[in-house]
Amino acid sequence: MEALLAPVINHLLAQQPWARQRLLPHAGKQAEVNVSGQHLRFRITDAGELEAGTTDALSDVSIELGYGALKALTEGVDGVMAHVRLTGNAELADTLSFVARHLRWDREADLARLFGPILGRRMHITAKQVEKAVPDTGRRLARNATEYLVHEGGVLVGQDEFNSHLASLRRLRDDLARLTQRIERVSTKTRQSLS
Repeated sequence: MEALLAPVINHLLAQQPWARQRLLPHAGKQAEVNVSGQHLRFRITDAGELEAGTTDALSDVSIELGYGALKALTEGVDGVMAHVRLTGNAELADTLSFVARHLRWDREADLARLFGPILGRRMHITAKQVEKAVPDTGRRLARNATEYLVHEGGVLVGQDEFNSHLASLRRLRDDLARLTQRIERVSTKTRQSLS
């Protein structure tokens, strides 16, 4: 698995020279990534890139991605990083964390290389518009469905109506508590007067 991931990560590192520069001081060090019981080992090369690590060498840093990290993939790198546990060499852990947070894919450059500069640029712009439109469309669809179910379908109760009903229930609960106390007082007085 490391042999498959390393070229992808190195491609991203090649697009961002600052990231390779940041990794260079840690050349020769190894990091172990634990994802749902799967252990991946990477070693930092003298060029500031990654290569598959070895199982016989101790890792300088261990990165554990829990179940919450996988669920947070939709939130982007920052969402995933909130569920990551780093142990080992603090300086290397800090560097890897920084690179992971700030490393970005230059999609436009890759598309331009594959399809030419004009078509690559247009594809990049379209992809950005789709990325922005999908969440907006989902929110609008949910809002419209909710409005339909509340106003047209009568299946759901609106927020104002729900709050009003909740306030009525609270008043009823308080009235019932006061009535129970009165009944207890009257019962106590009646028992005392009969004794």
